[in-house]
Amino acid sequence: MAIEFDLNTTLQPYLKEMIKKLPNGAKLVMKSLSNGDWNKEDLSLNSQVRRGELNFAVCWLEALGLARYISSGRQKLYTLTPLGRIAYQEFSIEFHELREERD
Repeated sequence: MAIEFDLNTTLQPYLKEMIKKLPNGAKLVMKSLSNGDWNKEDLSLNSQVRRGELNFAVCWLEALGLARYISSGRQKLYTLTPLGRIAYQEFSIEFHELREERD
């Protein structure tokens, strides 16, 4: 099923569709980041996303421009971008709707 987007429209319909398609891990990470900035270990624990899946989940959010990391010494501190904060407020329902994922 192909989704067509009109590039002359606002960002809102595009983001809403993309957020609906996010894997559950990315949605859980987004919910955790909405509460504060985290290093990788704490983000994994707080979001309840296994460490092995965390990079995959964060990549989705970074690709959409919703999250980023800041280098702090040898650690990465993950945080929401300004767009990510607005998107979380606007689309909180979509972020809280987890999908049944197939193996």
